[in-house]
Amino acid sequence: MRRFEAGFQAEVDDWVAEEGFVVLSFTRGRERKFVITPEKIREFVYGHLLGEGLIKDPGDVRAYAEALDLRRGLPGEVIRVEVTLRTPPEIGDPVEIVWAPCGETVSAEGTELRPLEPRPLISPEALLEIPGLAGAEAGDFRLTGAYHYAFLFDPVPKLLAAAKDIGRHNAVDKVLGVALLGGLDLGTAVLYTTGRVTAEMALKALRARVPLVASRGAALLGAVTLARRYRLGLVGFLRGRRFNLYAGEGWLVP
Repeated sequence: MRRFEAGFQAEVDDWVAEEGFVVLSFTRGRERKFVITPEKIREFVYGHLLGEGLIKDPGDVRAYAEALDLRRGLPGEVIRVEVTLRTPPEIGDPVEIVWAPCGETVSAEGTELRPLEPRPLISPEALLEIPGLAGAEAGDFRLTGAYHYAFLFDPVPKLLAAAKDIGRHNAVDKVLGVALLGGLDLGTAVLYTTGRVTAEMALKALRARVPLVASRGAALLGAVTLARRYRLGLVGFLRGRRFNLYAGEGWLVP
């Protein structure tokens, strides 16, 4: 590529993030399509199913088949995934709309959301360590400037799992899938994301029973509303030596 900077131009090499497509098919013919960084596909699928309330453990997926659609190549290859679930998914009419991404609706109906039970989990000092630990794992962002990351930390804080994607929601699905397939305890984990926290992310955390979500960016009103309603810990603008606590005071060690 040719780079223009400070009045000069030069031919240079550059790193560019890859995007592809995943088509997720269920047994009753329903499909969901995603634009995604084509890696950790299995983890993404399992994490998405968990975050959507369609499964609770890996055994709820009875069959999984993944194949590259050879009719499409780079750039933008298509990966087709077919899953058979123990309980076929049924989507009813939404009752309580909490967010509307890209023309679609997200509802709390049918997800059996239960309020969490806050208990001292992590200290403010430990929370402040997380961005630095996460930054050490974000080398591909520094190369491309294109990725969002999601991480799971224990209360120490120790890094448990990490994932990246061009989409912030996809990154969250991937890291939830890493934890689910790896048998990690989500009930004692902190989910840290580099993207802003939306209502959809809050729903994913609640369905996966993750007690606290933190972000280096903003928390949106839908996420704050859900977090307060269901006692989810919600932290925004976690950077430097400060953060905002929007909900879930009981999750912080006094």
